[in-house]
Amino acid sequence: MQSMMEDLQTDTSKLTHQIAFGKMVSSNIENLISLLNDEEVKDSTEKLYFLNRMAGRIVRVEFEDRTSSQLKNAGNMRLIRNKRVVDSIRNYWSTMKIEDDIEERLQTSGSKAGDISMKLFYTKYYHYTNRQDPLNSQVTVLPGAKLINNDPALLAEYANRRQSGLFILNNYIVNLQKSNIEAANLLQLIRKEYHFENQ
Repeated sequence: MQSMMEDLQTDTSKLTHQIAFGKMVSSNIENLISLLNDEEVKDSTEKLYFLNRMAGRIVRVEFEDRTSSQLKNAGNMRLIRNKRVVDSIRNYWSTMKIEDDIEERLQTSGSKAGDISMKLFYTKYYHYTNRQDPLNSQVTVLPGAKLINNDPALLAEYANRRQSGLFILNNYIVNLQKSNIEAANLLQLIRKEYHFENQ
């Protein structure tokens, strides 16, 4: 139970961070879709480049499974005599499985949208402060950025792909919020039932 508490504390920290991050990405995708659907999109190319990069950011929670793996694989759940705790752990595991399923669909959707974005955006217009570590680098869009293709049909297809991904992302965020509540409740229950109130 001590190990489970540590895992839950790690999960709640990750969940809180990714929920906030996911909301930021969601907002940028909404702005991107709005811009793509604007008839004057050609006048906002630099902003499109910026939003395109933000829309491609990955929102994902990797749950801590150190304790759960031991409990599942060794059949050690039978050692937990408290039924409320057992039921709560199993419910939490169920929510984790749902998150994994939604996250997989989110990544598939993002990959499809990314394939279209490659037909629209040049990488040469992105300037990274550290090209060796682009994920942790400040990025700016160079002046005079142009699209590879201005075809309205392709822009509409890209907007549709991002819209589909946005639905999945918002669903993912809602479920992450539920998981965060469940993790916090389970943590509180374990503290109470096993007299870890000071931890």
